[in-house]
Amino acid sequence: MSQLLDQLHDEELDFTVTITDSEGETNQYEFLDIVLRNEIQYAVVCPLEDDGYVDIFRIQVLNGKEIYIREKDETVLDEVFEIFRLKNEDEFDFD
Repeated sequence: MSQLLDQLHDEELDFTVTITDSEGETNQYEFLDIVLRNEIQYAVVCPLEDDGYVDIFRIQVLNGKEIYIREKDETVLDEVFEIFRLKNEDEFDFD
């Protein structure tokens, strides 16, 4: 199980998570989902200070520690978001 999911379970229904990305930047997000694409896990999150868009982080384990790499490849972003959208079409309004 992802450390991100463990953090959510520890916070009892609080879907706010803190992510420090691979560049050392720390921000708070509303956790939306974890999406699997080509056997790689991606965290789909919404920044707390900005509503209406999502950030997508590739989850990678390095030396036993989970790190979050902000995805920059537009093709990957589009594909991960489409998986997220299809998976959650009953939960969110995507219009």
